[in-house]
Amino acid sequence: MDKVSFLTLLTALIVFWWLVNRKVRENRPHFLLINDRQGFIHGLRLDEKVAVFDGNNIYHLGHDKGLDAQPLGEIAHLLRSQGYRIVCFFDANIFYTLEEHGAFARDKRHSLVMLEDIFGLREDEIYVVPSGFQADRYILEFLKYMPISFVVTNDKFRDYANQYPTVMKDNLWRKGVVISGDEIRLLQHQLQSPMR
Repeated sequence: MDKVSFLTLLTALIVFWWLVNRKVRENRPHFLLINDRQGFIHGLRLDEKVAVFDGNNIYHLGHDKGLDAQPLGEIAHLLRSQGYRIVCFFDANIFYTLEEHGAFARDKRHSLVMLEDIFGLREDEIYVVPSGFQADRYILEFLKYMPISFVVTNDKFRDYANQYPTVMKDNLWRKGVVISGDEIRLLQHQLQSPMR
């Protein structure tokens, strides 16, 4: 085989490999779906009102105010009663954080049931992201695909502003939480009522 034929064949093989590899990458499911251990993301409808919780963020706010999981649970209950579908993203370290704060014994095996009990959530409302990843990216990706949704968090996600400009374009995408004494309030929420 001469040099020109060899180079032509090699080029054709490289192009073929690139096309096949591109097609495989296009058919790979989105990381939100791949890491959805409970499998409920597939079942969400685009016309559902969804309140997305930054679970670790709201838990830490409650813990710092001496209320631990109570704010997250109460706000989730309020929004659920108003017809919102709840999706709560937790960083994988939530179990260790809760363990350090005495929510359960150190020798107890970690499970979703623990999170259900502690936060008053249902199994189909909890999404624990894989170890080594932050829930922030999962939350923003989720908001990108669910048009009638907002996130409950006090995090402003400034590190992600350039990656998610369409999600973060106005102040409707994010609702903060304020705790004052016994009062827990969800800011910028139209159907707001006292939760205590």
